[in-house]
Amino acid sequence: MISPEDWVLVYEAGNLIEGQMVQARLEQEGIPARLRYEAIHTLIASAFHRVEVLVPAEWVEQARQILAMEAPPSDLDLPD
Repeated sequence: MISPEDWVLVYEAGNLIEGQMVQARLEQEGIPARLRYEAIHTLIASAFHRVEVLVPAEWVEQARQILAMEAPPSDLDLPD
C-alpha cells in the first residue's frame, strides 16, 4: 500500500475535468494516479477549481515524460 506521503505532484490542472483527463492518460500508461482538490459543494464551483494530479514517487519521471509529450510546454503546468 502506498502511504499518502509517497504521492508526488506532477501536474496542476485548472479544473476537475482537466485533472481527470490527465489522471486517465497516466492510468492508460499503467501509472497509478490520484487527484487532490478542495471539496466544494457545488458542481459548477468545483469545475473551475485547481486540481493536483499526484503519482507515487517511483513513477514521477515516467509520468512527467508522458505529460511533456502530450502538449507544447506552454500548455502544461508541470511543477519542478
